[in-house]
Amino acid sequence: MNDIKRKRGRPRKLECRETLMDVGRELLLSYGIRVTVDAVVAQAGIAKTTFYTYFRDKETFIEMVLLRESARTISEEDLLQAETDDLGATLLAFGIRYLRFANEQRLMGWDRLIASAYDIYPELALRLYDAGPGRGYSLLTQILSRAADDGVLKIDDPAAAAEDLTALWYGNRVLRINLRVALAMTEQEIESRARRGVDMLFRLYS
Repeated sequence: MNDIKRKRGRPRKLECRETLMDVGRELLLSYGIRVTVDAVVAQAGIAKTTFYTYFRDKETFIEMVLLRESARTISEEDLLQAETDDLGATLLAFGIRYLRFANEQRLMGWDRLIASAYDIYPELALRLYDAGPGRGYSLLTQILSRAADDGVLKIDDPAAAAEDLTALWYGNRVLRINLRVALAMTEQEIESRARRGVDMLFRLYS
């Protein structure tokens, strides 16, 4: 990581945390779990003491970066909104955001990060899964569990149904995109794929 150089200037105090996380996101995807705090602060142009103002240690920092990435798919606010919104519309919005994230060709980078963490910090690997992909599954399971409780869908196992839906969204297309053997989807293709997955879920569980 000798090519990482300190940037000139310092961001305003309120921007420091987000700047560190933005830089951390790129470095983690490029270099993996072995990225050091020194590399992050050098690239961000922020004092190391400031880093520890916001994050207890490197493990906490990595978890927070992944948690922020996961929130791009669905947030707790989205989950609360799902209590009153139309289920189909809520799942469609979830699917569009999920596919937009997957479409960036970064899913495999995060998967590699979590896998590599297991060799060094096994407990951290599980926490990273829970903060990242596991969190999305958990929130989607809660939405489907509520739908089952309300009688909207006939679902005996909401967790399995969540896996069914994400599998319909992901499929071979997203795998090929992340392997860089297929072009990224257009916005229209993303919406169409998300809608098709939701429609098929309703057929399976109506």
